[in-house]
Amino acid sequence: MPLDPPLDRARPTPPLTLADSNTAFTGDPSGDVSGDPRGDLIGEPRKIQPPPARERDDELMANPPIGVHHRGRLEGYRQGGRMRVVLSLLVVGFVAGGVALAVWFVRTRPPQHAKQFELPPGSDLEARPRTMTWTGGKARLGLDRTPPGVLQIDLPDRSLRLADGCDQAQMKLEVEAGKTTALRVIFGDIVEELKPGARPLLTPR
Repeated sequence: MPLDPPLDRARPTPPLTLADSNTAFTGDPSGDVSGDPRGDLIGEPRKIQPPPARERDDELMANPPIGVHHRGRLEGYRQGGRMRVVLSLLVVGFVAGGVALAVWFVRTRPPQHAKQFELPPGSDLEARPRTMTWTGGKARLGLDRTPPGVLQIDLPDRSLRLADGCDQAQMKLEVEAGKTTALRVIFGDIVEELKPGARPLLTPR
């Protein structure tokens, strides 16, 4: 089988002439494009005829104003930036005002005292003990001068009673291993009487 001779160098492509382009375009070696309807593409450009008039053409603006309407939705979003900032500030202001009002109401509202238990009429109030003993754990206890309320609470290391001029009081306390580790007055005035070795937990008034 004979082998193709090796190519020492690339063969140059001959230049394309106008006749060759017409021949490729029309199939006629003479280059005559007068009978081809596509001959206008390489001849003089034709004048484009305006479209026929429509009944609503008079509504179109002959000279539209110069503006930014071509930006579409992005320009509309940018134009609404100031209003969004104002609305955001109003929302933040209303939320902050609501939180401040709620905090002020919680801190300044009058304390609501729990209604004390009342014994039925005819009960012997004098014979009932008005001292409570608490030896361990967490508790919320109260004192009340009105019978049958408790007048004194005895803890392992101290005793709690109402201060002079106070009729009701409530407190939270915690007792661990025979010692009072936490004591907080919720409302009212309380006096603590310490036993030997105990340290005061209430600030004296």
